[in-house]
Amino acid sequence: MRRIETDVVVIGSGLAGLATALWASPGGKVVVLAKDQPDRCNSTLAQGGIAAAVGEDDSPSFHAEDTLFAGAGLCEPQVVGLLTNEAPKIVADLIALGTRFDLRPSGELDLAREGAHRLARVLHHGDSTGAEIWRALYQRIERNERIRMMPGQRAQEVLVEGGRCYGVIAGGMDGPTEIRARAVVLATGGCGQLFGRTTGSLFSTGDGLILAWRAGAVLRDLEFIQFHPTALAVGDSPLFLISEAVRGEGALLVTEDGDRFMPQYHPMAELAPRDIVSRAIAREQEKGHRVFLDAAPVGTHFTQRFPTIQSKLREYGIDPVHDLIPVTPAAHFMMGGIRTDDYGRTNIEGLFACGEAASTGVHGANRLASNSLLETLVFGRRVAAAIRKNLTQRLGTMARDASTFEDAAARNIRDHAAPLDHTDSRFKKIQAVMWEQVGIVRCEQGLRDALSTLESLEKEIEDNELELRDILELAQLITQAALERPESRGSHYRSDYPEASPAWQKKHLNRGSYSA
Repeated sequence: MRRIETDVVVIGSGLAGLATALWASPGGKVVVLAKDQPDRCNSTLAQGGIAAAVGEDDSPSFHAEDTLFAGAGLCEPQVVGLLTNEAPKIVADLIALGTRFDLRPSGELDLAREGAHRLARVLHHGDSTGAEIWRALYQRIERNERIRMMPGQRAQEVLVEGGRCYGVIAGGMDGPTEIRARAVVLATGGCGQLFGRTTGSLFSTGDGLILAWRAGAVLRDLEFIQFHPTALAVGDSPLFLISEAVRGEGALLVTEDGDRFMPQYHPMAELAPRDIVSRAIAREQEKGHRVFLDAAPVGTHFTQRFPTIQSKLREYGIDPVHDLIPVTPAAHFMMGGIRTDDYGRTNIEGLFACGEAASTGVHGANRLASNSLLETLVFGRRVAAAIRKNLTQRLGTMARDASTFEDAAARNIRDHAAPLDHTDSRFKKIQAVMWEQVGIVRCEQGLRDALSTLESLEKEIEDNELELRDILELAQLITQAALERPESRGSHYRSDYPEASPAWQKKHLNRGSYSA
């Protein structure tokens, strides 16, 4: 097994990973592991934008209040305040790095409104904002001699000894590599691919969560999976996202008969929080209706504002100005994850997490639209600041002597690790169970049935099928967490406990690892 030594390893090449790498690099050498090509990540799929209180009538306190409202009692106010107060500075820094946001004819930033925001505060670059921010950061990283990008490398294990993380083992086409470092950052994104319908990239399989769990880190709030209301209901997985900004521009949800239904479910109608809109669509589908987005109210402005969406719709013969757009909810974002403090530190020294893989306390039970890109950047920079401080003080030292080798059996499994086959019937079964029984609407019997099915799959997975094994274990953890919360709150809805319980207000479900 080959070995590499560096100061920092960042696992993940989305915005959280790039931001951490870029801002940590003044303190030392950084290696960034990408599961595939660096741009094949959820960040480059993000359409809507980045929320920040930069408008004249807005303020970070208003932004914080909207975030807390959407989070349904589980946000941590101090961390939310940190996020919203740092947002305007992050926007200014992105512009300085070369990010191009849309402007009005007057030259002012063109701000959009999305669900559960009281006013327009979302900056965008057409409908490809994530890709634009990613481009600006990646171009800087390409010119940075302290950052080494390693594509096609899946992290297989976080190395810990004596309560301190000292590196990772990664596997690729050329075999496994041990990378020793003074700090390891999990920026691996979410786990949308565990569900049969998802907007998440093919690589969103929750790698970082299981890496952290097996290393002894604490996971929390895994039951809170956000389902986006409007994925395009045609095409293969991942489903193409129809941005919430389309509804923000005036598009309406209707049935096949053209009947609008959202005002029956919430006073904010189409701009209600995502969990409410997703459940409303699911209920209409249960009644036998097909659900569509009517973008006619947006008019010809659609072409200018949403060029990527229009191009995709035309591939399917849909004219968004004149035709109804078929939509369905799909798994989109995980609010829970690896428990961290406000500098991305886990309970293991030297191990950090940020972005969707982390549970910082910002999102609570339901993420406010367009806070996700913001979170990756704010906390990516805070993780980098903590790491730079440690590197300057030289606190972290390699925990093992360079001559230490793994046992032969473990090395053999990694040498022959089987890549995930997305057409594998066992993987499809996991996706089906998670969508049908651990999806938008849950109940005790369905969750217990799901656990039984998932448990039965354990004996069908070989030791060297590392990724499939990890996916199965994470599916079990999410299902168990959903079973243990006997209430409905935010994105977690139990038909057998349809109301929020005061006893569960502010109560987080922490899951300590068996190796802790």
